[in-house]
Amino acid sequence: MVCKYIGNPLLINNHKFDLRIYVLLTSVEPLRIYVYNEGLARFASEPYDSTTKGAKKNLYSHLTNYSINKKSETFQQNKSVLERDHGNKWSLSALQSHLEGLGINMQPVWERIYDAIIKSLIAVEPQLQGGMKKILNSGARQNCFELFGFDVLLDSYFKPHVLEVNFSPSLSADSPLDYHIKSNLLVDTLNLVGLKRNPKKRGNNSNIGGAQRFRNGGTYYGG
Repeated sequence: MVCKYIGNPLLINNHKFDLRIYVLLTSVEPLRIYVYNEGLARFASEPYDSTTKGAKKNLYSHLTNYSINKKSETFQQNKSVLERDHGNKWSLSALQSHLEGLGINMQPVWERIYDAIIKSLIAVEPQLQGGMKKILNSGARQNCFELFGFDVLLDSYFKPHVLEVNFSPSLSADSPLDYHIKSNLLVDTLNLVGLKRNPKKRGNNSNIGGAQRFRNGGTYYGG
């Protein structure tokens, strides 16, 4: 494993941030990927400082992990789903609106992010195929899927860097914004993979209700 520190991160209000992007894999042969059209922008709780002596030891300035920054005295928790751009955690759509308000064309930025996501999954395609064959050999032939949480950092040139890929990402909700985004994500995921109601339960066999918000058309990638 090779790690490289990104010394020129894109900053907002002089704070470092990363993107949590949810990616749904519904097929390996052919490779079929959906990118959710909402997610989270997670901010460091203290201003970015790369010049002061000893500044790199300040975890609250250089790391964007929620589990770390929530312990900071300066961390601001979201208190309302209507405040999508408040505190240390924004919605992805609020971040995009903010950058577009600064005159940034987000289309090429998203294209670079999609490219990074696709290449990341292609890199482990043999392992994905092996895992899929084990599942199919076990007799399970429906609703086989995986949800990933991609953590992406943008640098000052708007180039995306994949920090890590989370297998079965945490869907816990500590704020109204968390709950709103992740509950819709769950509903849309189950709809998209075609999960049916249990026929032994009361009700019909229709899909679980909810609008699908996974990116389609120009933002859908599949074989």
